[in-house]
Amino acid sequence: MQENLIQIDFSQIESLDPCIQGGYKIIFNQEIPFMIKFPDQEDQSIVETIRVRIMILGNGKDLQQLTLELSSENDLFFYYFHTVDKDNFQVVKTNQKLNTDFFGYPEVCVKTFKRCQLEQQHFAPVLYIQQNARAQVSIVQTLEYKELTLITFEMIAGDEEIIKQHVYYKHGAVKSKFQILNAKIKDIHELVKVKNPQLLLHLQKYLPN
Repeated sequence: MQENLIQIDFSQIESLDPCIQGGYKIIFNQEIPFMIKFPDQEDQSIVETIRVRIMILGNGKDLQQLTLELSSENDLFFYYFHTVDKDNFQVVKTNQKLNTDFFGYPEVCVKTFKRCQLEQQHFAPVLYIQQNARAQVSIVQTLEYKELTLITFEMIAGDEEIIKQHVYYKHGAVKSKFQILNAKIKDIHELVKVKNPQLLLHLQKYLPN
Protein backbone atom coordinates (compact mmCIF):
# COMPACT_ATOMS: atom_id res chain seq x y z
CA MET A 1 0.00 0.00 0.00
CA GLN A 2 2.85 2.37 0.85
CA GLU A 3 4.37 1.89 -2.65
CA ASN A 4 1.04 2.71 -4.30
CA LEU A 5 0.87 5.93 -2.30
CA ILE A 6 4.26 7.06 -3.60
CA GLN A 7 3.71 6.11 -7.26
CA ILE A 8 1.74 8.59 -9.34
CA ASP A 9 0.55 7.59 -12.80
CA PHE A 10 -0.24 10.41 -15.21
CA SER A 11 -0.34 8.17 -18.29
CA GLN A 12 -4.11 8.45 -18.72
CA ILE A 13 -3.88 12.25 -18.76
CA GLU A 14 -0.90 12.25 -21.12
CA SER A 15 -2.69 9.91 -23.53
CA LEU A 16 -5.12 12.76 -24.25
CA ASP A 17 -2.35 14.92 -25.73
CA PRO A 18 -3.64 15.93 -29.21
CA CYS A 19 -0.10 15.72 -30.63
CA ILE A 20 0.11 11.95 -30.17
CA GLN A 21 -3.34 11.04 -31.43
CA GLY A 22 -3.47 8.75 -34.43
CA GLY A 23 -0.72 6.40 -33.30
CA TYR A 24 2.22 8.75 -32.70
CA LYS A 25 4.92 7.68 -30.26
CA ILE A 26 7.14 10.06 -28.29
CA ILE A 27 10.81 9.04 -28.55
CA PHE A 28 12.37 12.16 -27.00
CA ASN A 29 10.95 14.57 -24.44
CA GLN A 30 13.33 16.94 -22.64
CA GLU A 31 13.76 20.58 -21.68
CA ILE A 32 16.86 22.19 -23.21
CA PRO A 33 18.26 25.75 -23.01
CA PHE A 34 17.91 27.53 -26.38
CA MET A 35 19.42 30.75 -27.60
CA ILE A 36 16.59 32.69 -29.27
CA LYS A 37 17.20 35.38 -31.87
CA PHE A 38 14.67 37.72 -33.50
CA PRO A 39 14.80 39.28 -37.00
CA ASP A 40 14.56 42.87 -35.75
CA GLN A 41 17.16 42.30 -33.00
CA GLU A 42 20.00 40.54 -34.79
CA ASP A 43 22.62 41.71 -32.31
CA GLN A 44 20.60 40.58 -29.31
CA SER A 45 19.43 37.19 -28.06
CA ILE A 46 17.82 35.58 -25.05
CA VAL A 47 18.31 32.18 -23.46
CA GLU A 48 15.17 30.27 -22.60
CA THR A 49 14.39 26.69 -21.67
CA ILE A 50 12.35 25.02 -24.41
CA ARG A 51 10.70 21.62 -24.29
CA VAL A 52 11.75 19.46 -27.24
CA ARG A 53 9.64 16.47 -28.22
CA ILE A 54 10.30 14.12 -31.10
CA MET A 55 7.39 11.96 -32.20
CA ILE A 56 7.16 9.27 -34.85
CA LEU A 57 4.33 7.56 -36.65
CA GLY A 58 5.32 4.00 -37.39
CA ASN A 59 8.68 2.47 -36.58
CA GLY A 60 11.72 1.03 -38.33
CA LYS A 61 11.03 0.33 -41.98
CA ASP A 62 7.36 1.14 -41.34
CA LEU A 63 8.20 4.73 -40.37
CA GLN A 64 5.72 7.11 -41.97
CA GLN A 65 6.35 10.49 -40.36
CA LEU A 66 8.49 12.34 -37.83
CA THR A 67 7.51 15.50 -35.98
CA LEU A 68 9.86 17.69 -33.96
CA GLU A 69 7.95 19.95 -31.57
CA LEU A 70 9.06 22.99 -29.58
CA SER A 71 6.95 24.35 -26.73
CA SER A 72 7.45 26.39 -23.58
CA GLU A 73 6.12 25.98 -20.06
CA ASN A 74 6.40 29.75 -19.65
CA ASP A 75 4.33 30.59 -22.74
CA LEU A 76 1.48 28.25 -23.68
CA PHE A 77 1.09 30.07 -27.02
CA PHE A 78 4.67 29.27 -28.05
CA TYR A 79 4.49 26.30 -30.40
CA TYR A 80 6.62 25.38 -33.43
CA PHE A 81 6.92 22.11 -35.28
CA HIS A 82 8.97 20.42 -38.01
CA THR A 83 7.35 17.51 -39.84
CA VAL A 84 9.05 15.16 -42.30
CA ASP A 85 7.61 12.18 -44.17
CA LYS A 86 8.85 9.86 -46.92
CA ASP A 87 7.85 12.30 -49.65
CA ASN A 88 9.69 15.41 -48.46
CA PHE A 89 12.68 13.78 -46.72
CA GLN A 90 14.80 13.86 -49.87
CA VAL A 91 14.63 17.66 -49.86
CA VAL A 92 15.74 17.72 -46.22
CA LYS A 93 18.52 15.24 -46.91
CA THR A 94 19.85 17.25 -49.84
CA ASN A 95 19.65 20.62 -48.08
CA GLN A 96 21.27 19.33 -44.89
CA LYS A 97 23.76 17.04 -46.64
CA LEU A 98 22.72 14.11 -44.46
CA ASN A 99 24.24 10.67 -44.95
CA THR A 100 21.22 8.77 -43.63
CA ASP A 101 17.97 7.57 -45.16
CA PHE A 102 14.48 8.48 -43.94
CA PHE A 103 14.34 5.51 -41.56
CA GLY A 104 17.49 6.69 -39.78
CA TYR A 105 16.33 10.30 -39.46
CA PRO A 106 14.67 9.85 -36.03
CA GLU A 107 17.95 8.58 -34.57
CA VAL A 108 19.80 11.58 -36.03
CA CYS A 109 17.31 13.97 -34.41
CA VAL A 110 17.39 12.24 -31.02
CA LYS A 111 21.19 12.06 -30.91
CA THR A 112 21.46 15.71 -31.92
CA PHE A 113 19.25 17.00 -29.12
CA LYS A 114 20.72 14.59 -26.55
CA ARG A 115 24.06 16.21 -27.25
CA CYS A 116 22.51 19.62 -26.71
CA GLN A 117 21.13 18.41 -23.40
CA LEU A 118 24.23 16.59 -22.10
CA GLU A 119 27.06 18.61 -23.67
CA GLN A 120 25.80 22.16 -23.39
CA GLN A 121 29.28 23.66 -23.49
CA HIS A 122 29.89 22.25 -26.95
CA PHE A 123 26.46 21.89 -28.59
CA ALA A 124 23.80 24.59 -28.53
CA PRO A 125 20.44 24.94 -30.30
CA VAL A 126 19.80 28.41 -31.70
CA LEU A 127 16.23 29.35 -32.58
CA TYR A 128 15.87 32.09 -35.20
CA ILE A 129 12.33 33.51 -35.09
CA GLN A 130 11.42 34.58 -38.62
CA GLN A 131 8.46 36.31 -40.20
CA ASN A 132 5.39 34.64 -41.73
CA ALA A 133 5.05 32.14 -38.86
CA ARG A 134 8.41 30.57 -39.64
CA ALA A 135 11.45 29.77 -37.54
CA GLN A 136 14.71 27.90 -37.88
CA VAL A 137 16.65 25.83 -35.38
CA SER A 138 20.38 25.51 -35.96
CA ILE A 139 22.48 23.14 -33.88
CA VAL A 140 25.81 24.86 -33.36
CA GLN A 141 28.96 23.07 -32.24
CA THR A 142 31.61 25.18 -30.54
CA LEU A 143 35.12 24.21 -31.63
CA GLU A 144 38.42 25.61 -30.40
CA TYR A 145 38.63 28.36 -33.02
CA LYS A 146 35.18 28.59 -34.59
CA GLU A 147 31.53 27.58 -34.46
CA LEU A 148 30.12 24.97 -36.83
CA THR A 149 26.45 24.52 -37.76
CA LEU A 150 25.78 20.79 -37.77
CA ILE A 151 22.14 20.65 -38.84
CA THR A 152 19.21 23.02 -39.33
CA PHE A 153 15.51 22.33 -38.84
CA GLU A 154 12.91 24.44 -40.62
CA MET A 155 10.04 25.13 -38.22
CA ILE A 156 6.46 26.31 -38.68
CA ALA A 157 4.39 28.04 -35.99
CA GLY A 158 1.20 26.27 -34.99
CA ASP A 159 -1.92 27.82 -36.47
CA GLU A 160 -4.82 29.09 -34.37
CA GLU A 161 -6.52 25.68 -34.16
CA ILE A 162 -3.32 23.85 -33.17
CA ILE A 163 -2.53 26.46 -30.52
CA LYS A 164 -6.08 26.23 -29.20
CA GLN A 165 -5.84 22.44 -28.82
CA HIS A 166 -2.37 22.74 -27.27
CA VAL A 167 -3.44 25.34 -24.69
CA TYR A 168 -6.67 23.51 -23.85
CA TYR A 169 -4.81 20.25 -23.25
CA LYS A 170 -2.03 21.88 -21.20
CA HIS A 171 -4.51 23.72 -19.00
CA GLY A 172 -6.60 20.60 -18.46
CA ALA A 173 -3.56 18.42 -17.80
CA VAL A 174 -2.18 20.78 -15.14
CA LYS A 175 -5.58 20.97 -13.45
CA SER A 176 -6.02 17.17 -13.49
CA LYS A 177 -2.50 16.52 -12.21
CA PHE A 178 -3.05 19.00 -9.38
CA GLN A 179 -6.23 17.17 -8.36
CA ILE A 180 -4.42 13.81 -8.40
CA LEU A 181 -1.52 15.19 -6.33
CA ASN A 182 -3.92 16.77 -3.87
CA ALA A 183 -5.74 13.46 -3.43
CA LYS A 184 -2.40 11.67 -3.02
CA ILE A 185 -1.35 14.11 -0.28
CA LYS A 186 -4.61 13.45 1.56
CA ASP A 187 -4.01 9.68 1.34
CA ILE A 188 -0.50 10.08 2.75
CA HIS A 189 -1.85 12.33 5.49
CA GLU A 190 -4.34 9.66 6.54
CA LEU A 191 -1.69 6.94 6.46
CA VAL A 192 0.71 8.93 8.66
CA LYS A 193 -2.18 9.79 10.99
CA VAL A 194 -2.81 6.08 11.57
CA LYS A 195 0.77 4.77 11.50
CA ASN A 196 2.62 7.57 13.26
CA PRO A 197 0.41 10.29 14.77
CA GLN A 198 3.36 11.83 16.61
CA LEU A 199 5.15 12.38 13.30
CA LEU A 200 2.03 14.04 11.90
CA LEU A 201 1.85 16.41 14.86
CA HIS A 202 5.51 17.27 14.35
CA LEU A 203 5.01 17.94 10.62
CA GLN A 204 1.96 20.11 11.22
CA LYS A 205 4.11 22.55 13.16
CA TYR A 206 6.00 23.38 9.94
CA LEU A 207 3.16 23.14 7.42
CA PRO A 208 0.87 26.07 6.56
CA ASN A 209 -2.72 25.78 7.66
